[in-house]
Amino acid sequence: MEIGDWKSVAGMAETYRTARELGIETNIAELEAFGFTVIPPEKTGAPRDIASRMLDTLLDMARKEDELAVELNKHSDAEKPAYGRQFFHLLQRDPVFIDATMNPAVRTMAAYMMGQSYRLFSMVAFYKEGTARSTHMHCDCVGVPPPLPAYSTVCNVSWVLTPYREETGTFGMVPGSHRLCRHPTQFEQPQFIGGMLENDNVVPINAEPGSLVVFTGNTWHCTYPKTADGVRAHVATAFCRNFIAPAEDYSDVPDGVLERGGPELARLVGRKAWQGYGESGPKLENMALVRAAYQTQYG
Repeated sequence: MEIGDWKSVAGMAETYRTARELGIETNIAELEAFGFTVIPPEKTGAPRDIASRMLDTLLDMARKEDELAVELNKHSDAEKPAYGRQFFHLLQRDPVFIDATMNPAVRTMAAYMMGQSYRLFSMVAFYKEGTARSTHMHCDCVGVPPPLPAYSTVCNVSWVLTPYREETGTFGMVPGSHRLCRHPTQFEQPQFIGGMLENDNVVPINAEPGSLVVFTGNTWHCTYPKTADGVRAHVATAFCRNFIAPAEDYSDVPDGVLERGGPELARLVGRKAWQGYGESGPKLENMALVRAAYQTQYG
C-alpha cells in the first residue's frame, strides 16, 4: 500500500518507507513477531569487507591493548557479566566503526525501535578466543524496573564479525520474550546454563560475518558455551530513546572524528541534546528536535 504522512504515527512513515527501499520490511515483521531478526550481509548495503575490516582492527587492539585497561577485566570471569574481552569507546579508534554506526540498515532499524529522536547508547566489541562459558540470560534494559515499557527504551544492532553458530558461542534468543515486559528470573536461565528453562525454548542464531543481529531491549537473550577453537567476535551497537542517559560518554570524541558521520552522527552522540545545561538553561532549538516524540513513540 502507499504510506502517507499519517499524523497518528508521525515519524513512522519516513522510517518505514526507508525500510521498504532497503528491502528490510520482512526483518521488521520478524522483529515485531519474535523480538529479534537477522539481516544478512547482502541486505545491509555495507561494503563487503566491513566485517573483515572491523575484525582486523579488533584483533590489532587485542594484541596491543593491556587487558587491565578495561575495568571489567580486573574482576574474575565468574564475576564479570560476560566471558572474554570487551573493547569500549570505539568511534575514535578507527573510521570503520563510524561507517558501521552510520550504515542505513542499522540506523533504520534503530529509528524503527527507538523513534527518530534515537541516540547512540554504546558501541562495544565482544571478543572471545578459545573455549568460553555462556553469558547468562538477560535483557538489555539495565536498571529499568518491571514492568518494562512495551515499546522498549534501548535496542541492540550487532555486527557479526565471525561465523556464529551454537558451537562458536552464538546468541541464544527466546522468541516472543519481548512481549513479557520484564527481566528473566534466575529460574528462567536455560538448563545449559544451570537454570530451569528448557533448552528448546532458546533459539541459536546462525549468522555469517557481515550480518546484523537486531533485537529489542526487552528481548531475553544469552550466549551458548563456546566449544570451538578460534575467535568469536561481534560489535554491539546499542541505541536508546532520547530521554535515556547513554551508557557511553562521547564528550571527549573530537569534532574532527565525528565529521566522517556528518551532522547526524553529531546528533546521535548528544551534540544536539537539550539535557545537560547549566545556568544559561537549555537551547530551544535542541528541545525542538525531540518535540515529535511528545506525539508518538515513533518521533
